[in-house]
Amino acid sequence: MEKIIERAKSILLSPKQTWETIKTEETTTVAIIRNYLLYLAIVPVICSFIGRVIVGGPFYGRMPLTGGLTWVVLSYVLFFISAYLSAFVINFLAPNFGAVKNDLAAFKLVAYSSTAPLLAGIFYLIPALSIFSILGVYGIYLLYLGLPVLMQCPEDRALSYTVASILVMFVIFAIGTGVLGLLICNRLP
Repeated sequence: MEKIIERAKSILLSPKQTWETIKTEETTTVAIIRNYLLYLAIVPVICSFIGRVIVGGPFYGRMPLTGGLTWVVLSYVLFFISAYLSAFVINFLAPNFGAVKNDLAAFKLVAYSSTAPLLAGIFYLIPALSIFSILGVYGIYLLYLGLPVLMQCPEDRALSYTVASILVMFVIFAIGTGVLGLLICNRLP
């Protein structure tokens, strides 16, 4: 757990140096998931469950327990599917921005730039404070800093690469959220 906290702290507070460290690390996608993402991705899921089922929102009240449990499982799984798809997109777009295709580097980029939005999920504990989850947009900046390092993108094309990647990831997220919403709505009593 100490390593997870240290990595999260370093990517948030000193991202340039941390991307250089991440670039040289020998690891696998499975190891990144097992040793980092499994733990970090649970933060917004559990906080959202507590906020939706136990605390309740000012406009929508509390979600039923079965809907909350369905939400937890589906959103957790959806995060990992979205992470894989996002890494695939970043890797696929690489040649268009003078970058080098590398599956593992693209996944590292997605995994570690997701740190900010995943940790910002703590604000879902209290639905009235969930607006502060906007702090997770810092992840876009992390992605921007990581693209030249991990994908070897020319500095002058990093901004356009970031924008293109974010737009595609937003579409993936919107579709996933829509599917999740439909699944939840169809399962609620």
